[in-house]
Amino acid sequence: MFIAIKKTRWLIAVAFLFSLCGCGEEVNTGVDRKTEAPKNKRVKVSPAEASAAGGHMEYVGVLLANRKVKVSSELGGLIEKVHFEKGDQVKEGMPLAEVGVTSARLQVKEASAAVAAARSGLDKLEEGSRPQEIQIAKSSVSAAEAALFEAEKNYDRIKQLYDIRAVANSSFDAAERQLTTARANMDSAKQQLVMALEGPRDEDIEGGRAALAQAEAAFSMAQDRLNKSFIKAPCNGIIAFRNVEQGEVILPGTPITEIVELGRMKIKLSLSEKDIRLLKDRTQFSFTADAIPHKEFLCRLFFLSPTADTATRAFPLELAVDNPDPAMADGMTARVKFPISEGKEAIKVPSAWLSEHNGAMGVYLYKDGKALFRPITLGAYYDNRVEILSGLEEKDLIIITPAGLKDGEVVEANGDK
Repeated sequence: MFIAIKKTRWLIAVAFLFSLCGCGEEVNTGVDRKTEAPKNKRVKVSPAEASAAGGHMEYVGVLLANRKVKVSSELGGLIEKVHFEKGDQVKEGMPLAEVGVTSARLQVKEASAAVAAARSGLDKLEEGSRPQEIQIAKSSVSAAEAALFEAEKNYDRIKQLYDIRAVANSSFDAAERQLTTARANMDSAKQQLVMALEGPRDEDIEGGRAALAQAEAAFSMAQDRLNKSFIKAPCNGIIAFRNVEQGEVILPGTPITEIVELGRMKIKLSLSEKDIRLLKDRTQFSFTADAIPHKEFLCRLFFLSPTADTATRAFPLELAVDNPDPAMADGMTARVKFPISEGKEAIKVPSAWLSEHNGAMGVYLYKDGKALFRPITLGAYYDNRVEILSGLEEKDLIIITPAGLKDGEVVEANGDK
């Protein structure tokens, strides 16, 4: 009896223990759940498709005033007057400043007087001797003849006395000198008469003409200096800045302002050598300005550089803006759209599908349950897609979610196949 009761208690205890194991713990199967194989990465794929090029290609350029002129003083000097302020609208020829005008005017007066003196001297030479001058020359010849006649008579008388030793040697010498002087004066008077009758020599007249030309050139230079002392606007436009004040003394070449002509605008940009083809048979293009949203404008090609930049291999390009908007300003960002309309077909993919592997650019293809990296050659970028020149064929399944993939990784496709 006692043994039966003890056996019954032992069976109840064992049953209770089994019940506890069944309610609170999982049965140990001998397999560690943490070491179970992870699921393959799921990716989305899309087939590569070729289509004809279309849409447009966008290039970013700078909107510039067609003409910007830095205005400087060529001569320098005291700034006597300033006639402009920043932001003023000016027209071509309007006075802007006066620099050294007072001294320039004095130089003009001095040069004018020199011209008058040179012209008077030339007129005198060209008119020749006056009748009074000729009469004076004749009178001088007559006086010289009379003096020579007296000197000869006196010499003959003294010589006779000298021959008989009636006069001293000194008296004879004095008579001889008087005769020589009289003869020289006679020759001089005759030459003066000849010159008076013939008038000035050709060489003297030419010298007078050269002196007049020199004086006139000095006058022209002084007048030019005076004109340049009045600084005027070289074109229509808006005053960009003012760097000087009245009373300052400036050096030659000092910039005083800049005039920006906004009535005509242009766009400057650089076009890649592979995109020069976009200009074929087209001269007008549309563009937008970042500072003027929701508006589109037109521009025309008017300059394409014949040589490319050696560093970028791009060609500088300028486009004239048709009917500039008053809101446009020099230095704004412009986005020019170059239409694309080529007959050949090409594969194009979004740039988000691209990946880089070992320094090469390419895409991941889905093939036989794996992600395989394929290097590609990129072409033009337009319509938010990149043209693939080589490396892909139509119907290749491109993994469009390549983030984190490794070459040869096992994946599961989920999407268009």
